[in-house]
Amino acid sequence: MSNSNFNIRLLTEIAFMAALAFVISLIPNTVYGWIIVEIACIPILLLSLRRGVFAGAIGGLVWGILSIITGHAYILVLSQGFLEYIIAPVLLGLAGFFRQKTLNLKFIPIILGIFIAVLAKYFIHFIAGVIFWSQYAWKGWGAVAYSLAVNGISGLLTALAAIIILSIFVKKFPKSFIPKSN
Repeated sequence: MSNSNFNIRLLTEIAFMAALAFVISLIPNTVYGWIIVEIACIPILLLSLRRGVFAGAIGGLVWGILSIITGHAYILVLSQGFLEYIIAPVLLGLAGFFRQKTLNLKFIPIILGIFIAVLAKYFIHFIAGVIFWSQYAWKGWGAVAYSLAVNGISGLLTALAAIIILSIFVKKFPKSFIPKSN
């Protein structure tokens, strides 16, 4: 396969996964207040585990930009928008460090990749929560405790959902983790 066909295939996968993440993000995902299960991360995590760090980071970036330009982003100020809709989704690419290149997929690297990438993403949301969202803190809660509770629970629920769903993919669709143009 020529290099240009590979690039077109890769760019198409990135665009598709970013668009899929955006569409999934339109589904209501609130558990309680600002606590969410962000299943929209799953296509970007799969892209990262399939294609690596760079492709996952670009997919996350495109997903964040789509959220901004379509008006589906909650932006208070430019710096908060940059943190939560550019930096945070790009960090989902970290799962790509745990990419496997054979069909004999191992669960532990996939689980580790998901957990680390989601943890990194929600760490950025935690920082933004402390700096920008503290006025929404529950009565008697400080900014740090509130942001840790909201983003910690959201991150754990998101990681758990992604681990369950992508573990099913590992069992049922292992080829989805290995691109044809390896």
